[in-house]
Amino acid sequence: MVERQTKGSGRKRRSSATLERLEAARQRRAEQLERERENEARVDAALGPFAEAATAIEAVERRREDRVAALGAQLERKLAELARQRVAKVAEFDRSVEQVRADAEMEIGEWRSVMAASVAQIREAGVGAAETAALLGISAKAVTALSRSAAAAVTTTSVPSDGGAVGEAAASDDATARTDDPAAQTSVDEPVRRSEPYDEVYVPAD
Repeated sequence: MVERQTKGSGRKRRSSATLERLEAARQRRAEQLERERENEARVDAALGPFAEAATAIEAVERRREDRVAALGAQLERKLAELARQRVAKVAEFDRSVEQVRADAEMEIGEWRSVMAASVAQIREAGVGAAETAALLGISAKAVTALSRSAAAAVTTTSVPSDGGAVGEAAASDDATARTDDPAAQTSVDEPVRRSEPYDEVYVPAD
């Protein structure tokens, strides 16, 4: 009887140990499932903000590209406007330069008329072309050109009583220029270039 009871107690102890192991395994499984549920909840909680951030970044990038494109278009418009303004300013500058040159040309022509009248007056006083050139400090070619200008001015307006003297002085100057200045033989008959008056007439400062 005693032995049977001992064997029975051993089976009970073995059954209790198995139950305990199974319970422990179940508990571990339950804890594992709980951790997995918590992890899934954490993942779900993280997915929302991540998706929101990704969407926000895409929106910012689109706005950035749109603003950059708008700024580029604005720059192109401003550059085109500046180009048009530059063309207008250059044209205005050209007109101003032409006006300044025309005014200067007119004024130079008036002063050359004064010089031509002075040369004609000196020549009418019986001063030769070479002497006139030395007196005025200019070339014989310039004396000839100024004499011819004076003669042309007299012919254009009216021929005074002494107009023949002016014409004779101009003719005499032509002959003198051809004799005294070999270079003038080929250019003395050319019209005076008003754009470069000092090439032919140089008046010293003193």
